Amino acid sequence: MQDIKLPGAAALALHVLRLSTPFAMAGLCLWVLSARIVLPTAADIGGLLGGLHLWQWLAACGATGISFWALGRYDSVAHRHLQTGLDGPEARQAGMAAIAFSQLVGFGLLTGAYARWRLVPGLTVMQAAQLTGLVGLTFMAALAMICGLAMVMFPVFAWFTPVGLLLVATSLVGAIVSFLAPNLRLGTITLRWPSITAMAALCTWALVDVMAAGSALWVLLPQGLDISWSTLFVVYAMALGAAIISSAPGGTGPLELTIFTLLPGHDSTGLLAALLAFRLIYYALPAALACAMMGMPHRLTTMRAPPIDPDLLGARHSPASLLPHQRSCAEVGIIHQNGGHVQAFGFNQLALLDSPQISVALFDPLNGNISETLKPLRRYARQRNAIACLYKCSTRNALAARQAGWAVLRIAAEAVLCPQSFSEEGSSHRQLRRKLRHAEKSGITVTPAPAQMPLAQMAALDKAWQLRHRGARGTTMGRFEANYLAAQQVYLAWQKGHLIGFVSLHCCETEWCLDLIRLCPKAPDGTGHALLRAAIAGAKQEGIARLSLAAVPDHRFATRMDPGLRRFKACFAPQWQPRYMACPNWWAMVLAGLEMLRLIHRPGAVLPTVLPAAARRTFSPTISPTMALPGAPSDRPESETATTGWFAARKSEEMRAS
Repeated sequence: MQDIKLPGAAALALHVLRLSTPFAMAGLCLWVLSARIVLPTAADIGGLLGGLHLWQWLAACGATGISFWALGRYDSVAHRHLQTGLDGPEARQAGMAAIAFSQLVGFGLLTGAYARWRLVPGLTVMQAAQLTGLVGLTFMAALAMICGLAMVMFPVFAWFTPVGLLLVATSLVGAIVSFLAPNLRLGTITLRWPSITAMAALCTWALVDVMAAGSALWVLLPQGLDISWSTLFVVYAMALGAAIISSAPGGTGPLELTIFTLLPGHDSTGLLAALLAFRLIYYALPAALACAMMGMPHRLTTMRAPPIDPDLLGARHSPASLLPHQRSCAEVGIIHQNGGHVQAFGFNQLALLDSPQISVALFDPLNGNISETLKPLRRYARQRNAIACLYKCSTRNALAARQAGWAVLRIAAEAVLCPQSFSEEGSSHRQLRRKLRHAEKSGITVTPAPAQMPLAQMAALDKAWQLRHRGARGTTMGRFEANYLAAQQVYLAWQKGHLIGFVSLHCCETEWCLDLIRLCPKAPDGTGHALLRAAIAGAKQEGIARLSLAAVPDHRFATRMDPGLRRFKACFAPQWQPRYMACPNWWAMVLAGLEMLRLIHRPGAVLPTVLPAAARRTFSPTISPTMALPGAPSDRPESETATTGWFAARKSEEMRAS
């Protein structure tokens, strides 16, 4: 029987130990404090408190109000990070009440979660616990940064500067790591770090809170106690950290011990009187108001839906599988793979991608006016603690963004040509003709992909290509995946019955856009040119008015980026059209640019693309690639000659011309 009861007894003992530790910590700190200072009498304390002026009490109350107002804003950022849909005035009031209640009672995670759950209808127990844990952990991280900066700026002791620099450096490294690896996996649980925008907001509100609380304590210092505001600020920030870590009720003990330890040469009686007055104003008064609110939580009538925002009325979120085929930009098809979606603001539709740092509208709107989407896009991003961004938009839309006060930067140039009038004749296509002759002499044949694509060969070719190029970029550039290619036009290059390359193109009603180019390491010179020339011929046959070769970097910091890709596209003498990036301000531009670089160069795992049946491409009758090899008989219809037997078609044209 004893063996059966031991685990239960051990669990009970551990539970009692957890509950008693904060009280033991408070008692130990108070005992150490009593041994370090001479405790004043009640009469001395009463005299000092009575000597405080009315303006001091009122100023302390005002500073306390500012501090809790900042804490409410802190809760608001946490709500947006967890996407509770409850970011509103009532939730902020509940956050202030929860912090006031928990900092007096202690056991912040339990009491804070209980208060939030009770005060916010619609908030589940799990969400309340997550919210409280997030607020506690991020506040400690922000407080570490604040303490580090304060110790460097206001060094009370010589060791403050190196310790402060270490805290600041650690905080910055943590922010960089969270940016590069926004998700933390703990077994089966995945945690998402707050965005850089959220971190900046959390640090700002934490700084306002600590400065206001420190000011409340400073104005309550009795006359004759000469302590500068800067000194008391840095000491209070460190004492606050010790109080939070201890989880003692009201931080009693650790707060006082830290302050008296870091301010040893000052009048202990006056300082103790100021701390007592501070506890009355900053702890007791807010806690009394919080208890009153918790006694009648029906006054907070928060609903589960987000607050009504006139800028977001009519906003709709549709999956990428509903991307319309009748659109002006074929390249928008990239959202089938990068996790993007179709976002509607009223009658205006955007191809939107949400990342940990930004909400980026790719290319131009699917339909509607860009000027009508800028404000709701900013509100939408703000609800995610993210930055709004336009990426690779046209000149007209970039001008509209600049007129709205956004920062605009030219980042790329898109190569565009017209398949209906394209010809490789003329001096501008001299290099293209040379490449095509090389491909023809090497015995290369280009065919459109059959309905049953040779996926195994294509996957092997893609793997070899990635090994040569050190991986494939993503997010704004496609990656090999069978379902993804099913929505595209694909052309294959063959040599002696072996697949040596392929290209894929996004397609919509009026435009095709180049996406994947995969060539085997030993592909003959001109293979890529022959593939793209066949795609142009196919677009002409399908009546496509515009074919985009996609964009290349085109700004002063990218003069040496992808020079080979630019030369390849320049062989076709396209029209170069500038493309821009736009953000609400230049700080947002820097952060969004870094995030786009991370997304492109460090994309996540390739996920299967979900496509409706209507989005899958239609194929010509299946034909074996060997039928299109040079010298082999072909029973293809004559109408397909321009696509599959392009070299033969060119020869016949030359013969007719001669």
